[in-house]
Amino acid sequence: MAGKDTNTGAKRARETRAALSLDPNTPLACILTTIEETLSLPVIIAAMPEYIAGACWRGDNGDVVLWVNGTQAKVRCRFTLAHELGHIRCGHDHDLPVETLKTLSGQSSDSREVQANAFAAQLLMPADGIRALVETEPTLEDVVTTAARFGTSSIAALYRLNTLKLVGAQRYQRLKREIDEGLVDAVWEHVDPPPFEDGMAAIDPERLPRLSPQLAGKGLDALAGGTSSIASVAAAAGCSPQDLADGALAIGI
Repeated sequence: MAGKDTNTGAKRARETRAALSLDPNTPLACILTTIEETLSLPVIIAAMPEYIAGACWRGDNGDVVLWVNGTQAKVRCRFTLAHELGHIRCGHDHDLPVETLKTLSGQSSDSREVQANAFAAQLLMPADGIRALVETEPTLEDVVTTAARFGTSSIAALYRLNTLKLVGAQRYQRLKREIDEGLVDAVWEHVDPPPFEDGMAAIDPERLPRLSPQLAGKGLDALAGGTSSIASVAAAAGCSPQDLADGALAIGI
């Protein structure tokens, strides 16, 4: 049975999809466009240390910036970004840690992270759409078809099928083992689904950082473009040049 936090996150995602007038059966066409253009929230996609997936920054004045490690797989980037949006839509405070693979794989007991994971799963893989696609206990091919349709990884699709109780315990363990052992790669080649084309897929990891249009003319934009110095941006931000330099280096600016 899903816990309170899981139900809360899923509910907020259903509310978000309804507010965006999205069909409850269909994939989200582009998480990046939805967040930047429809919800007017800025996103920074940057090269971060491997252990960091992303972060949700909230300023004391109400400003929000969502961060994603653009060097990671596109399927992970989409889930990370949906997770960060979940923190906002679930009303979490601004004292949030950066996201790691451990957090996104459900290994954190922090109620905020559980809610954000449930939000991301429902936003990207709506329950009605998954149930309509998988009507019998799934095979590995069904997992791949589900992942391809909703733009997620095979393991994320399997977790979702398990959460929705569409796969039995023994079948789940077998499918997870086949994914962990890389057997799923041959199934992807056999199924050969069309690529999930969205704004995230179009981002070149060799041309990071990529800043939202909302940040044009701001300090980070000037720093990334080389039109302003560390010292001047640090002065405007009210932090030390060394702290800013260390942070900029961590995100590839």
